[in-house]
Amino acid sequence: MTRIIHNISHAMALIAALALGAMMLHVTADVIGKYFFNSPIPGTAEVVASYYMVTAVFLPLAWVEVSNGSIVVEVLYNLFPNIAKRLAEMLASAISALFYAGLAWLSLAPALHAWRIGEVVEGTWRVVIWPTKFLLPLGLALAGIVMLLRMLEIIRGGDRYFAPPATEEEY
Repeated sequence: MTRIIHNISHAMALIAALALGAMMLHVTADVIGKYFFNSPIPGTAEVVASYYMVTAVFLPLAWVEVSNGSIVVEVLYNLFPNIAKRLAEMLASAISALFYAGLAWLSLAPALHAWRIGEVVEGTWRVVIWPTKFLLPLGLALAGIVMLLRMLEIIRGGDRYFAPPATEEEY
């Protein structure tokens, strides 16, 4: 199960990276079309805001957690004994899992509503946006699952499927 989530999180990060690349090309083509040919690509702003940005922000959340890429403040952590460090990590993982799960749950109802009504955004073109509404609960739920697995791994006494925390030398 952990290996599956690990692979899925990496696939989601790859999709997000591809979305960033596509956004870059799309916006560049729009700017070139607008200023050199007086013919911008219709719907660029809507597609960028509704597809590319949502994909780039929410899909890689699980990968960020798997690779320990979240911001961590260790003001007192290094002073703790090992048992207190494990308890702090377990508590942080549990709170993060609850946070991600809560946000996933809350974002599911608007996604279902958008699907039912066939939500679109009106701009220079009509752009169907309901499919992107499902990227929020998907990305958040995967991140929550990663945090649950991390918590279980801490309870078992290991961290073998998660990257080690980054050190200052790596920056």
